[in-house]
Amino acid sequence: MGIARPTRTVEWGHDRIAALTTPEVQQLRANAERLNDPEIRERCDAVLSERRKAVSAKSRALRAAKKTSAETGRAT
Repeated sequence: MGIARPTRTVEWGHDRIAALTTPEVQQLRANAERLNDPEIRERCDAVLSERRKAVSAKSRALRAAKKTSAETGRAT
């Protein structure tokens, strides 16, 4: 009698993972890695990557807005 691998009881699609908070996605990714589930790990990586890109774009826009307002303020 061999050891049976437990079946997944929850389907973790991209939308479901994207609905989680960042710490929850990171924990899910760690669990997927520990349980050797590359599909879920890759989905978590994709969601985290999208979030990093969104934060980076938002940060760039904010810096550009500050720079513009500072230049406008000097000209006055």
